Amino acid sequence: MPDPLKHIILGTAGHIDHGKTELVRALTGVDTDRLREEKDRGISIELGFARFDLPSGTALGVIDVPGHERFVKTMLAGAGGIDLVLLVVAADEGVMPQTREHLDIIDLLGVRAGIVAITKTDLVGSEEVEFARAEVAELTAGTALEEAPVVPVSAVTREGLDELTARLEELAGAVEERASAGPARLPVDRVFSLPGHGTIVTGTLWSGSIAPGDRLAVYPSGAQVRVRSVQVHDRSVDRAEAGQRTALALAGVDKDSLSRGDTLGAVGALHVSRMFDARLRLVGGARPIENRTRVHLHLGTSQALARVVLLETDVLRPGEDELVQVRLESPIVAERDDLFVIRSYSPVTTTGGGRVLDPEPRRHKRMREDVIEALTVLEEGSSEDVLLQAVEEAGVEGLAVSDVTEKLGPQGEGVAEALVRDGRILEIEGRLHTAGRVDELSDRIREILSERASASPLEWGMSAEELRGTLSRRMERRTLDALLARLAERGEIARRGDLVRLGRDEVALNEQQEELAERIESRLRKAGPAVPSLDELRSEMGSPDFDAIVKLLCETGRIVKVTTTLLFHRSVVDDVRARVLRRLDEQATLGVPEFKDMVGVSRKYAIPLLEFFDREGTTMRSGNVRVKGRQAR
Repeated sequence: MPDPLKHIILGTAGHIDHGKTELVRALTGVDTDRLREEKDRGISIELGFARFDLPSGTALGVIDVPGHERFVKTMLAGAGGIDLVLLVVAADEGVMPQTREHLDIIDLLGVRAGIVAITKTDLVGSEEVEFARAEVAELTAGTALEEAPVVPVSAVTREGLDELTARLEELAGAVEERASAGPARLPVDRVFSLPGHGTIVTGTLWSGSIAPGDRLAVYPSGAQVRVRSVQVHDRSVDRAEAGQRTALALAGVDKDSLSRGDTLGAVGALHVSRMFDARLRLVGGARPIENRTRVHLHLGTSQALARVVLLETDVLRPGEDELVQVRLESPIVAERDDLFVIRSYSPVTTTGGGRVLDPEPRRHKRMREDVIEALTVLEEGSSEDVLLQAVEEAGVEGLAVSDVTEKLGPQGEGVAEALVRDGRILEIEGRLHTAGRVDELSDRIREILSERASASPLEWGMSAEELRGTLSRRMERRTLDALLARLAERGEIARRGDLVRLGRDEVALNEQQEELAERIESRLRKAGPAVPSLDELRSEMGSPDFDAIVKLLCETGRIVKVTTTLLFHRSVVDDVRARVLRRLDEQATLGVPEFKDMVGVSRKYAIPLLEFFDREGTTMRSGNVRVKGRQAR
């Protein structure tokens, strides 16, 4: 027996006036033709909905679709969420054009289970019924309904309804229920308002769950709404689950702001696509399509004009399939593995359909082997293969851990963790990199630092920011810092603040350079806080290596550049700083005149030194005096 808690959607299909609505009414007691025009004309124009309680207690949500060729797009809006199909063929007319087109559609949309009802048996004899049965067998050969039960019925006499119900019971028991995992996603197929309830939307919940109070986004607009109440089959529920026909009363939006084709979903969780990669198949009997053919595209309840870029050939012929890039003229929600249908631009007939491989691709060039290989991995590769490829394609930026579920769905997190454990990918500061990419980046860092050391042997190193710019500005600084930390742990690089250097910490100076460095240090140490200017010191030293050695001494902290023209020995700066802090411990404030007297310098040196202490946080200016800064408190 089927599980009574299963959520199963049964959709009708078939030619106009073949008795779909009458059969649904006979089974459920519900007239799904709710519009006056439908009753006046005797045809279905809009989607109709009903609940069908099977003897076991399982409730089927029934979607009754129109059969007229003018309303195939409406049929497509209802067909995307069905689990079982009830294909209706009238015994007095047999297989007709929309019978064939509807069967193509349900086959393209991946509906793999269903039943064929030969209706209006009360109008014909047994010979006509058998002829219709033979036509059905020919029609369904090679499709998912090839082995489907075929049940002759009459909505008038109720002949065959018990057998039809029993067959539906069997089929429902075999249906694999949609998983409630993943973000909520409800393609909207109907919008209306009710007094006291406000704006109402209905649809089949494709994934996730929705409860009163939830905040949802309206895609593709991005507007947000709050769910006031939830109904399933006209009954209020605490939560709607994936696979259920769902009605939501919404707050924060008026009826005219929503329409069929919108999607309600978890905020920030769904892709709004203007382009996607896919595998496209043309149905038999369709016209061939050439590269950049304009088509009508239907996905879920959405429809948009699009152009099909053929990636492997110049012409796609009936019965063939190939990798394509679909470029949309208006945005729709598309996710990996979504199924879609295309119809020719004019005249409008169903041409083919396919499966989305990547809802956010780059624009591809045609007939590129690397593009075909990458899409083949998306189509045929394991979850590990797909994730490894995504991480590799992310380049030096790496793939954000938060994006993994977008690439692979709910199981993505577990796949990433397994690959990290195996060492095939590394997580660095919240981003994933392949082990090979990390090795390449490490090699490139060593190469850049080696080139800098060769070109400027007297420089202690290069700044990490300059290193990042040479590697790639797209790399986040925190990623570079993590890579440098790995290299530093292995003793391959050394760091001083923001400076990075290959190998050991010290720069190797020759005898003359070492002597010059000592002379500069000695001169500044003896000068105390009343130092010569940079130009004066350069003239005194008289060496072509002076500027390079000064830069090295500053980088290594042996001397301190207080201004562009004033250099002090580190020990002198440390001594003056200590005296300033002792004085501030004693009296809380320190003025410029007092500082001059305390240190024994003129204003020429006092102001630069105090401003240096301000910058480093030892002191802080307060009016005309200094107080302790943030680093000294």
